Amino acid sequence: MRKTLDRINTTMIMGLMLVMVLSALLQVFSRIVDLNTPFTEELTIYSMIWVTLFGSAYAFGVKKHISIDLLSPSLSHGNRIRLKILIEGIILLFAFLILIYGGSRFVWITFKLGQVSSVMHVPKGWVYLVLPLSGIITVLYGVLNIREILKQGPVA
Repeated sequence: MRKTLDRINTTMIMGLMLVMVLSALLQVFSRIVDLNTPFTEELTIYSMIWVTLFGSAYAFGVKKHISIDLLSPSLSHGNRIRLKILIEGIILLFAFLILIYGGSRFVWITFKLGQVSSVMHVPKGWVYLVLPLSGIITVLYGVLNIREILKQGPVA
């Protein structure tokens, strides 16, 4: 399951990075040859937002995110496992409440209000859809992480 999730996430990130780089290159090229391509700036910004959120979900999944390991070394094995599960639980709660629930409401409200981007005229709800999507990926990774932590040994 983790390998499949990693493969899907990295493929999305690489595709979005390609879109971002190509749109930025097109923007630079169009300025040199005095072409009018106003959509490139907006496309670069939106793809950067998507890369950032999917990338942060991936970093959480492969445990390459920022963490402070001050308390953990001084704890017993059982308490260290409890602390890891607590931390994963807090991240899961954040991902569920803020990214999935809050992000879904934000996407719904944006679609309902009919907001569109200024240059590409794409509904902004499609841009903000990355919030619940990255939240779902983060929750999946969190569940996988908790399963791995529990495999490390008994909590008692």
